[in-house]
Amino acid sequence: MILTDRGAEFTMAREIEDLGCRIFYCDPMASSQKPHVENNHLLFRRICPKKINLKKQGLDSQAKVDLIFSHINSYPREEKFGKSPIEILKFFHQKSDLLERLHMKEIGLDKLQLNPGLLRSLIEESEF
Repeated sequence: MILTDRGAEFTMAREIEDLGCRIFYCDPMASSQKPHVENNHLLFRRICPKKINLKKQGLDSQAKVDLIFSHINSYPREEKFGKSPIEILKFFHQKSDLLERLHMKEIGLDKLQLNPGLLRSLIEESEF
């Protein structure tokens, strides 16, 4: 299940739902309906600050975006009783390949990065 606003990133909702996710939209101008969406946005901005050229910082492919969101979704959340979104997904979809179809992977806490250093490591990886 995905809860979102009507941002341009969800113009291909049918394709996302074909992966097995259901998309639900918040009411317009009702930010209180989506605090967890906003939390993910804040976590994304820790890695990818505003006003920087993300392509120059190494973000030049969907695979790298998927990796960033693997880090974000591997981060434990207090409101989820210390579990990460990926842990919860794996619990409720134990026999599913949904995580793989979403191009997500669980990142161990020892490798988790939620800062611009993750972008720097993407540049270093692409230089090899």
